[in-house]
Amino acid sequence: MGERLAGKRCIVTGAGGGIGRAVAQAFAVEGARVVVNDVDKDAAEEVVALIGSSAVVNHEAIGSVAAAEALVGTAMDAFGGVDVLVNNAGILRDRMLHKMSEEDFDRVIEVHLKGTWACGRAVVQQWRPLAKKESESGEPVHRKIINVTSASGLIGAVGQSNYAAAKMGILGLTKTWAKELGPLAINVNAIAPAALTAMTEPLLEDPETANKRLARFALGRYGAPDEIAPSFVFLASPESDYITGQVLCVDGGLVI
Repeated sequence: MGERLAGKRCIVTGAGGGIGRAVAQAFAVEGARVVVNDVDKDAAEEVVALIGSSAVVNHEAIGSVAAAEALVGTAMDAFGGVDVLVNNAGILRDRMLHKMSEEDFDRVIEVHLKGTWACGRAVVQQWRPLAKKESESGEPVHRKIINVTSASGLIGAVGQSNYAAAKMGILGLTKTWAKELGPLAINVNAIAPAALTAMTEPLLEDPETANKRLARFALGRYGAPDEIAPSFVFLASPESDYITGQVLCVDGGLVI
């Protein structure tokens, strides 16, 4: 076990599989205690079982203030506080603009954009009083929010007007929060990953489409979730205390 996150109390949303699962496990390996959130109860409980006693489960469906407050409440009850929030939960409802329903648009915005906002709001409400006291005493403690965007949020993507809008909105939240919260020693950054997960695997089902998609990567492939997780560990650790408001592309050269 490492020491980079020793004693840190972390929340990872959408941690039942894919990148979220890899991040939760990597955090635990580095000494963190982790709230594993996922609406898929069995998946979340499986991750907790793999991590062991340093993890607890939360099944809230990310996308509302009530869910976010309950999520943070889980961390408060289990660990007495939160030091790191990873806003990773997400869904896809891909459609070309003329075929996209209102429900397709609203659900993606709700989970990605509103969910990120609500979770950030809930955790910062816990952090502000603590951070003000620490600032007055001259002993600031860095706390971290790591948001998840994507290439779609940086350069757009055909058939993803809902997803791209949400992910671009997350960039706005990241930069705004970095400015708002910097005086309180709260670092806010975003990661734009590209990994092969249950959410992205269907994009490669057609060989012709897969070849075109993979040709966009400088390294010619999607990464594995375990290749993405170390970037989250870095941004959650004290090594990143002087980094805020940034977007780190961990994408095999998809966005260059």
